[in-house]
Amino acid sequence: MDRTEIHPDGLADSRPHHFTPATVADGRLYVSGQVGVTADGEPAGDDVASQSRQAFANVETLLADVGSGYGLDDVIKLTSYLVDVRRTYEPFHAVYREVFLAEPYPCHTVLGVDGLPTEALLVELEVEVPLG
Repeated sequence: MDRTEIHPDGLADSRPHHFTPATVADGRLYVSGQVGVTADGEPAGDDVASQSRQAFANVETLLADVGSGYGLDDVIKLTSYLVDVRRTYEPFHAVYREVFLAEPYPCHTVLGVDGLPTEALLVELEVEVPLG
């Protein structure tokens, strides 16, 4: 199977952690879990709203690297992982509604998790986008 790894400028380097931020294969873009960290690897804030905005911005960076014209409106599947989901869902969902303003909305699953790789992280997004 042919596949292309996506490593755009503007994202924290994932190679030390042994994963690819995104891969193009079989006419789809598969985005690894994007967390709310800036290019220097630091959390965008200590709240779920700030981190969610950054995580969505990171997904946009990956989409832009694939080709012109792709954006968050092209997302068909989104899986969101939230630490302490009962507390963080509403502020996360407020950001989600800023990003996805109108139908068609992506298929979306929200999962509550005990934690993410570091204690400071509160949200992680995994995305699939058809290309072509």
